[in-house]
Amino acid sequence: MKDYCITMMLVLLASSISLKLIGQELPAYPNTQDVMTCFPDTTGYVRITVGPVGRDYRDLQEAIDAAPLGSVLILDAGAVFNGGFILPDKGNGEEWIVLISSRMDLLSDELSRLSPSASTGDQDFPNQSSAMPKIITNNLSGIPCFKTQAYAHHYRLVGLEITADNAVINSYGLVNLGDASSAQNSLDLVPHHFVIDRCYIHGHTDATVMKYGIRLDCANAAIIESYISDFHSIGFDAQAISGINGPGPFKILNNYLEASGENILFGGGAAAIAGLVPSDIEIRHNYFYKPWSWRVDHPDYAGKHWTIKNLFELKTGKRVWLDGNVLENCWADLPIGQSGYAILLTVRTESGGSPQADVSDVVISNNIIRHVGAGITLSGADGNQGNRSSRILIANNLFEDINGPAYGDLNTAGPNDGTFIKIGEPIDVTIDHNSIFQTGPITWAYQVSEGFRYANNLSHSFVSAGGYQGIYGPGQSQGNNTIANYFPDITDANQHFHQNVLIGGNASRYTNFNTISQNHFPTDISSVGFSDYAGGILDYHGYALAGNSPFANAGTNGEDIGVNMEALDAALIMDRSCDSIPTKILEIPPFELPFQLYPNPAGDEFFITTTSPEQFAYSICDLTGRELQAGTYDGNKTRIDARFIPAGMYVVHLVSKDVRGSRIMVIR
Repeated sequence: MKDYCITMMLVLLASSISLKLIGQELPAYPNTQDVMTCFPDTTGYVRITVGPVGRDYRDLQEAIDAAPLGSVLILDAGAVFNGGFILPDKGNGEEWIVLISSRMDLLSDELSRLSPSASTGDQDFPNQSSAMPKIITNNLSGIPCFKTQAYAHHYRLVGLEITADNAVINSYGLVNLGDASSAQNSLDLVPHHFVIDRCYIHGHTDATVMKYGIRLDCANAAIIESYISDFHSIGFDAQAISGINGPGPFKILNNYLEASGENILFGGGAAAIAGLVPSDIEIRHNYFYKPWSWRVDHPDYAGKHWTIKNLFELKTGKRVWLDGNVLENCWADLPIGQSGYAILLTVRTESGGSPQADVSDVVISNNIIRHVGAGITLSGADGNQGNRSSRILIANNLFEDINGPAYGDLNTAGPNDGTFIKIGEPIDVTIDHNSIFQTGPITWAYQVSEGFRYANNLSHSFVSAGGYQGIYGPGQSQGNNTIANYFPDITDANQHFHQNVLIGGNASRYTNFNTISQNHFPTDISSVGFSDYAGGILDYHGYALAGNSPFANAGTNGEDIGVNMEALDAALIMDRSCDSIPTKILEIPPFELPFQLYPNPAGDEFFITTTSPEQFAYSICDLTGRELQAGTYDGNKTRIDARFIPAGMYVVHLVSKDVRGSRIMVIR
């Protein structure tokens, strides 16, 4: 069962792609089979409890240091652990050290994405975030919440909230798996085997720099079912996930990813390990998103001008599979940011610091990309330096609302105004069975590409505001002349420009490809035969072809021209199988605090009831530990006036002769 989902996905993908390739290589897929995502069998593991009272340890670092391989560290739900914590090397072995919330029963099930604000139905922990232990870095120099020692291995973080104190204005990363510096200059030093599972990792809006959530400078790691948000910076790149100095393999599966710079980036700095290229990277089922509250002049703009770049970028990376994701919202932010492209494949040698940089064997399949200024930019090379990108497959994607006027840089004479793909000089690029609804040209080719194939695609081909249309490259008219100059190995006979629908296109410009090759030029949307084109903005299935469309079953493989909706749907919902491995922590010790808070959530007041008649002291603190209110009371039931506490989530601490503990309280 381990490889069933990947096998089925490859079968569906292959069925939607014509394999009639003459003199062209398809990419190799990543080898990620050794990355363990399912919960390990913890039978026989040591149980260690961590919390403020009545636990094995109060100090989280002491608990981590004491834990051998084969340990489960159970952290009290809602407890706050301030500081930066080190994950040390524990010597040889393949058992895991698991750091986990004590209330996993209130969080998303395994294989389901965490939702921090989702209700739990529990009055003490009313939403998923409140049921998570809170790891908060309060170091003003920006040290991370977690970092690894050299050689560290086999750590799994489950159900944790990981963030920075609001007083930390410049945070340069929250979770460092591995080390990007020269201290990690050999593969022998690289930490390995990490899983981030159902964690809530986030920055805050008071910051100037919230650099990144997770750095993958390690080997064999997975980030799954997590919610990674609020990473943004003024004048700096910021990422939800990034990596420079880790070899892979990596799995990034079913996460919410939010960042102002690049939501995921590999590269962006010189690897300290000579010759290293991050490789074998599987990125599936994720939701990449930039909120409109970050866009200047948008009605929802929240007032902070973060630097906006793109949704996914490779400056280096081999055998990368971007599949079954939704990539949504990217706009031009010049001169400090970029031009609104969703995806950048731009090999960069970092001024010669990484001459081995390579962006090759990349598969972009079964994704929905929407509400962006332009689609993909594919450079192919870093000037005359380094490797030339090769074997790129872009297949069965829906590109919706690729809209230069709405999200672009407003330079209608330039290459970025609603363009589907800006392409330099890569080798062996296949673009097959995509549906593309864009305002600019299909291509903006600016160097000669070898082994280019464009087949079975359905796209707009209207004249842009700058006068560009269809298959275009500067200095050439669209169609025949552009193809001859920039894609010279495409011929009528080899059918590398074949069975495409160019809506509103000019057939007279493509006469060199209408004898053996066949392409189609309907005059307008109504001539295509969509299921419900106007309704596609609300339900993407409207972009499917109706059964009576002239282009249904007209592809080179007998399928509809454009996206195969069945394969797209399967990629968006397919789950990996964990049936053969126990997924629950057994015998988590219950922790019944000897006091209650009600109602929870509360309005202007709430009550504390205790089992002790002794006098007690209480304090109400925010999640950074800052005290907002405190007092001393006698009796078993006490009313607390909450009228002057802002709406939010708080920790209520209680101390008496007999009672000591903390609970989460939500004020509305």
